[in-house]
Amino acid sequence: MERPQRILAAIPPTELGAEVAGRAAELARRFRAELRLSGCVYDPYVAGERFADSPDLQAARQALVEQRREALQALAAGLGELPAIDVEAVWAYPIWQGIIDAAARFDAGLIVAGTHHHSLLQRLTLSNTDWQLIRHVDRPLLLVRGDHFRGYGRVLAAVDPMHRHDEPAELDDRLLAAAATMAAPWQGEVHLIHCYLAGESLPLVAPGAVLPAGYLERSSPAEAHRQAAAALARRHGLPEQRLHLLAGDPRRLIPELAERLGAGLVVTGAVSRSRLEQLLIGSTAEAVLDALDCDVLVIKPAAAG
Repeated sequence: MERPQRILAAIPPTELGAEVAGRAAELARRFRAELRLSGCVYDPYVAGERFADSPDLQAARQALVEQRREALQALAAGLGELPAIDVEAVWAYPIWQGIIDAAARFDAGLIVAGTHHHSLLQRLTLSNTDWQLIRHVDRPLLLVRGDHFRGYGRVLAAVDPMHRHDEPAELDDRLLAAAATMAAPWQGEVHLIHCYLAGESLPLVAPGAVLPAGYLERSSPAEAHRQAAAALARRHGLPEQRLHLLAGDPRRLIPELAERLGAGLVVTGAVSRSRLEQLLIGSTAEAVLDALDCDVLVIKPAAAG
């Protein structure tokens, strides 16, 4: 990941919008990047899908878009001095596709979006739009998680140098390069975590599901994992004390280490799989997200869609 020259902030029509805009503005200042606040608007009652479309419905849609544009302009005015900023409001459905299209129009090097606060559990949780973005976006996606932003003085990259989950080998290098890029404006430090499952640590799967070959081993070759992770760390100039090799479930270990380090950002990969594989095994990247309290940067392999 290179230093982003253009940042798209996908602003939700909730109080979270100000937090997403603020995070994106700080990144734009640090990276000296152009910033666009983008709002995707959709209301099924005036979409012209349930009933025959009409000039009145078209006018109603246009009014909603204009109201959103005015709200974004007011939000932009309160962000302080920036290299360059503009706003865009568009009618779009589904919302996640509208965000992807907006990023393509702007040629954004980074998308900043926000997760949602669950009113009952008082936790930040991911909406369907968030999941769809993770699965389909083709450029770096930053999900704003924490509400006490202190910068990215420590960034944790979650890698898999043994490629047991069919991740392309180059993805680990992309993750560490992205971590270094995000830490640089704060002169921060990058840490690497690699989790591996011992033979007794099998994931939950549906009855009759076929486990990946790697899970059928009775013991995990810890030394091979250590050597692979150490080689990756050396390639990116990371000292040994920033390499964290842990045996166990990454869904638990990654959030625990991020909290222990006080990391402001976790960088993780997401690889598109079939819907059947998503159902039976799931994605480590997605499983980790709901347990993290810090921001998350999701990176796809090169040429991933």
